[in-house]
Amino acid sequence: MNFALPWIISRRRKIIGMSIDCFVNIYLYNFIFNKEIGLYPNQYVSVSLALFWIIVSYVLGRYIKIANITFNSFSKAVIKVIVMLTLCNLIYLIVNWWLPLTFYFNTVDFSSFLSRKLSNLFIRSSLYISICSLFVQYFFSIITYNIYDQKSKWIFYGPETQFKKIIDEIGTKKKDFFIQHISNDDNLNLENFDNTKGIIIGESTYINETNLDIIFKSKLKGVLVEGLLSWFEREFHRMPTNIIDHKYQLIEKLKSIEDTYQLRTKRIGDIIVSFLLLIITSPLFIIISILIFLEDRGPLFYKQTRTGLNGNPIDIIKFRSMKIDAEKNGIQWSQRRDPRVTKIGKIIRATRLDELPQLLCVIKGTMSLIGPRPERPEIESEFLENIPYYNCRYILRPGISGWAQVNYPYGASILDTTKKLSFDIYYISHFSILLDLLILFKTLRLVLNARGSKPTPNN
Repeated sequence: MNFALPWIISRRRKIIGMSIDCFVNIYLYNFIFNKEIGLYPNQYVSVSLALFWIIVSYVLGRYIKIANITFNSFSKAVIKVIVMLTLCNLIYLIVNWWLPLTFYFNTVDFSSFLSRKLSNLFIRSSLYISICSLFVQYFFSIITYNIYDQKSKWIFYGPETQFKKIIDEIGTKKKDFFIQHISNDDNLNLENFDNTKGIIIGESTYINETNLDIIFKSKLKGVLVEGLLSWFEREFHRMPTNIIDHKYQLIEKLKSIEDTYQLRTKRIGDIIVSFLLLIITSPLFIIISILIFLEDRGPLFYKQTRTGLNGNPIDIIKFRSMKIDAEKNGIQWSQRRDPRVTKIGKIIRATRLDELPQLLCVIKGTMSLIGPRPERPEIESEFLENIPYYNCRYILRPGISGWAQVNYPYGASILDTTKKLSFDIYYISHFSILLDLLILFKTLRLVLNARGSKPTPNN
């Protein structure tokens, strides 16, 4: 299993922030418990509290960049911590009071001195943890932003046409660097690379011996030298097809999926997590089914043929979110404020709850929890004709969610599909259990924030 992935390196701020939160939670809770009780607490409680704090912090976006100390940014940080503190104590109340009340009503003495003392201790501990975590994470983010996120200079060494492709791909997306172009027809000297973080090589086959020697000397002085595709995937965590020079370059990138150990682990995880999610969300199945039926008395589910592993057709099932005659005029792209979507459909689409029945497809083995999103064969014929390397998506089982889904809004055009393909290729080339867990948490955050379910405005 390869842990040295670009997205881990680029997320070092979040990883360090999570580690600090973990230490703060375990240390403070153990310290306060030992000071007041004279013993150390059950470590399962300490670890569970730390994991809860980290996961909810990530979902609420507490590990984001903060450039400067402002009233607005600090107020948001305070509100998020208050939400976490409230949720933390609410769960404690449910686990330690409501559950015993339900199952052991005749045997639990809720008025005992020890019960009250432990409850008060937990409330105080969570309050101290909240205050400490608030200030540590807020100022840690500001400090690291000013250390690591200053604008850096990169030089692209290659043809003008390729440089324009990079600028088009980056678009207006804000990045903490700027790129200077030097044509591969120009003669280089060491002064070209003063105050430069790195050199992006466009076409290495066209570098003459003199320029190659200068690039080598610059690397010895600490200047980074990277190929265009490697640089782009490290900075943007995607691999656009229009900067892939030839098919072998792509084949070489996709070699990581040959790790059958990870594929077997992924399949076992799919089955276990899907069964657990089906049990947990079973009340939602009943509620959503009733609401769909009450709105128009139509069918509850919608069955559709999609393209799966190795390009084979598969059937997926979703909660019906559109009107019964939504496709009477043929297949159409989804659009913002789509009139075909029902009232309950708008809600279950925004929260991604319409995808829940696909857990049955995961258990069956035609889909995975995480992977490239499957598309309809009728639409894919156009993609295969117009989008290079589109069929490489068939290498892995399609997923309910994926790297493209958590990084790009709902696709509703060939342009959107091309952009999403760049994320899918990145996922296939960097596939790992750790990346799947990251996507799972990002999906949870999207669901709770009801984001990313609508087509982009220009479509």
